[in-house]
Amino acid sequence: MTPSYPSHWEADVVLADGGTAHVRPIRPTDADLLRSFYSRLSEESIYFRFFGPRPTLSDQEVARFTTVDHVDRVALIATIGPHMVGVARYERIDEATAEVAFLIEDAHQGRGLAAVLLEHLRAAARERGIARFLAEVLPANQRMLGVFRQAGYTAQSRFADGVIEMTLDLSPTETAAEVRGAREHRAEARSIQRLLTPSSVAVIGAGPEPGGVGQTVLRNLLAADFTG
Repeated sequence: MTPSYPSHWEADVVLADGGTAHVRPIRPTDADLLRSFYSRLSEESIYFRFFGPRPTLSDQEVARFTTVDHVDRVALIATIGPHMVGVARYERIDEATAEVAFLIEDAHQGRGLAAVLLEHLRAAARERGIARFLAEVLPANQRMLGVFRQAGYTAQSRFADGVIEMTLDLSPTETAAEVRGAREHRAEARSIQRLLTPSSVAVIGAGPEPGGVGQTVLRNLLAADFTG
């Protein structure tokens, strides 16, 4: 029997720049969300993912990508507001090994989405008995190579047939825990940076009469030489 939708894999996450996203398993009803996401990708991002041009996804491909069993075929997507901005998936190739692939919308690359999706996909894979990930990455895709190499897990790589084949051992390591902790610490710090160092402050309810809360806040801002 195919397991039901694993709602415990859903999570709100903080990104490297302090922004937030929601991570969850993909659903068959995400077909239009996937099509919209794919339409915003650059030719380069598509080439890095599929190793060739693929301007659109066929209906059969959309159905395959959005219909998974949450065991041998798993896909996690990241959403920001109503939009899908990233996807990570694995397909089991033997009892303990799965092949992985990632795709991040160009406008959101560099925000740490791939690293976050890797960590959540790893957790889902270990829950399903998978011990290692395999990935084929083009040498020019330095961002994705960096994500794998900097994750803190034991990684091996070799060059063959024009691609870099990477093997990632999913066993917990102290380095991986340190990398994850440092990433989360930086993300959380940036998430409150605007609150602690604002460029502008709006004071609502600062009436002319002294003694009110709004008036007190305004006077304190002026007295502290706020330059925003």
